[in-house]
Amino acid sequence: MRIGIISTPFIRVPPSGYGGTELFCYELAEGLSARGHEVTLFATGDSAVTCRRRALYADARWPPLPEDEVNHIAWAFSEIAREDRLDVIHLNSPFAVVFTPFVRVPAVHTLHHKRCHESSRIYARHPEIAYVAISERQRSLETPLPRSCVIHHGVTPARYPLSLVDEGYLAHIGRYAEEKGTHLALDIARAAGMPIRLAGRAHPGDQPYHLREVVPRLREIGASDVGEVDHDRKVALLCRARALLCPLQWEEPFGLIAIEAMFCGTPVLGFRRGSFPEIVEEGVTGFLAEPGDAARLTALATTLARFDRAACARRARERFCNARMVSRYEALYRSLIDPRRAAGSRAA
Repeated sequence: MRIGIISTPFIRVPPSGYGGTELFCYELAEGLSARGHEVTLFATGDSAVTCRRRALYADARWPPLPEDEVNHIAWAFSEIAREDRLDVIHLNSPFAVVFTPFVRVPAVHTLHHKRCHESSRIYARHPEIAYVAISERQRSLETPLPRSCVIHHGVTPARYPLSLVDEGYLAHIGRYAEEKGTHLALDIARAAGMPIRLAGRAHPGDQPYHLREVVPRLREIGASDVGEVDHDRKVALLCRARALLCPLQWEEPFGLIAIEAMFCGTPVLGFRRGSFPEIVEEGVTGFLAEPGDAARLTALATTLARFDRAACARRARERFCNARMVSRYEALYRSLIDPRRAAGSRAA
């Protein structure tokens, strides 16, 4: 199949640090390419992938601005229409859905964010799109979509080595934001009497929260912020952690960092909300408490010295490997492609 994937103009593929959508695009593009599909990735010019790459912007455009995203998407669709060679296009932004009537190619759209009224209105006006939710919880909260399914994210196991030992600290990795519970992660570590290492950054809109709630807590003994980390440093941090703390304050659509931790053998501690009841298996890949029950997470954090890290990693590989995700998207693409167009693609 000839597949076009439109990433964002905000972060390179794969991301150097933060970037869940861009990591998904990387895993999907690389997985499809490895199976012999002809993949074109519309991303930033500094992206590093093995498939064909097209770019409007030479470098990532940060901070995110709507005009940069619309320009990037409009350009990608103009290229798709001009070349007229793709069998299916994969979208990762609500803005992209608006442009689909201008090309004669079936489209798949993966929902990466929580429900937004404006985005839901766009989806309702385009029932011909095949929508993919990344968790059952995300789909249940979204406007009813006539053509939808759930496909969990997956990552490449070889990029996440198993570690059977840890150094006794807790980790909190990603965006420093109130909805991510960064301040609670620090409180839980302090109450448990355990060191904690943060890795990530606060986005522009989260800066007031970060200065008010996170910075003062980082002055406490045992708390350290290593800043945003690349893939190798992130994996090293996960491998040596006793557990990953994710005390979410919102309905997280998925949470790639959680399965990345599991692949390393590191259990996830979080609240029973969002996607976590689907992706965290109690006692196997982590432990969940009822929303707001930080005392329960504190108690759990002190009991993980003998946690079966090998079983955690093994289960993560069974459920969330890249190959499983790619297979499901392959099947979805094939169900949408006109048989005559697909035959022409094979002949080409």
